[in-house]
Amino acid sequence: MTVHAVSSTSRLQLRPISGALGCEILGVDLARLDDATFAEIHRAFLDYSVLVFHDQELSQEQFAEFGKRFGKLEDEPFLPFKGDVPGVFYVKGGPGGKQRAVQNLDWHTDHTYQKNPSLGAILYALTIPPAGGDTLFSSNYCAYEALSPEMKQFVERQTAIHDVLHYGMWSFSHLSVASEEGLERLLKMRRRFPQVEHPLVCTHPETGRRMLFLNKAWVTAIKGLKPLESRAILEMLNEHALAPEFQCRIRWRKKSLLIWDNRCVQHRPTYDYSEERVMMRVALHSDWEPS
Repeated sequence: MTVHAVSSTSRLQLRPISGALGCEILGVDLARLDDATFAEIHRAFLDYSVLVFHDQELSQEQFAEFGKRFGKLEDEPFLPFKGDVPGVFYVKGGPGGKQRAVQNLDWHTDHTYQKNPSLGAILYALTIPPAGGDTLFSSNYCAYEALSPEMKQFVERQTAIHDVLHYGMWSFSHLSVASEEGLERLLKMRRRFPQVEHPLVCTHPETGRRMLFLNKAWVTAIKGLKPLESRAILEMLNEHALAPEFQCRIRWRKKSLLIWDNRCVQHRPTYDYSEERVMMRVALHSDWEPS
């Protein structure tokens, strides 16, 4: 991992989470953020891909304003609970009921079924269970860099097909084909989001680093290969990309804020709790088209 040194005058304290990615940042109040401090945070965001800030006191407005420093906030097609501030949504998990959207999600990268996947996303913990509910991340940089030279040459020539229907077809999420409601919602999503194609290896638009660009949720095939060939290669690449040495694990505290660079990581929430878990969330728009 290429890490740029923070200046000796920095007010930030950086605490890396793993050798691959992730960093806790101490000594900053995100509700009172000057431009110089934000520039250091943005540098760390590009260096570590995943940042965590603990003990933050943020209103919906302040949470949204922090997100807007990175880019325009975008709509969330899968999240039903909107906040009072445009762009802010709630992610709710725990006991069942009409006010819960329990999403038993697997590994994924947000919105790669679109021409312009999200730049990133931010979560702010309002209510957390006593244990469980961690979030896992894996570095697409590391996944690419660890491939053999021969495999790099092969995947750099390939194009992946991303399909919004793929996740619902194999999962038991709230968009599953197991229910009529799920089928109707999948049909609406297909009309809104036709299949898109992205290179299987991309260059990050800001860091210039090469990365493997795939995820189990939305990538359905490699263009031009026979189905058996495509399935075998994708199964291998997906297993490779999620090796433990490419990962970090985020353990939440109440009032923790987490931001990740969606362009170069995959993530997965762990649903190993039964108590209430409530987060505020914003998604960050990008005009980047993977290339």
